Amino acid sequence: MTVEQDISPLVKTVTVPVGVDRAFEAFTAETSQWWPLFSHSVGEQAANEVRLEGSVGGRIVEYGAAGELATWGILSEWDPPTSLSFSWHPGQDPAEAGQVTVTFTATGDGTEVTLVHAGWERRGDGGRARLGYDTGWDYVLGKYVEFSR
Repeated sequence: MTVEQDISPLVKTVTVPVGVDRAFEAFTAETSQWWPLFSHSVGEQAANEVRLEGSVGGRIVEYGAAGELATWGILSEWDPPTSLSFSWHPGQDPAEAGQVTVTFTATGDGTEVTLVHAGWERRGDGGRARLGYDTGWDYVLGKYVEFSR
């Protein structure tokens, strides 16, 4: 028996009570302050920082006390403060990378942040990782919302 896994893009939307510029800055320049590295890290050592190299071709890199631990992805779009896109392969083969796009849209209550994670068909797991990311992105974005208050 074969079970078909959903490989459609994951779409997550949160609202943060700050302007678009601040929402983008918090997401990109202050990632280490809200990303839950204690539970969502891929290096063999304890991670203490993650940095986005803010330009097309820049990397998303996890760092520990001894230096660079892992590349999570590569920025393919950098349009502050409205959007960014990047490949997503933390601790995995870049050939199986997904694609994440994050947009920042002003609303009456602050900024709506929408994350779209696509490219599940590139993974060699038949879409099984998508389920973990479904709940994982909820948790990670929840930490971003808490930080952005």
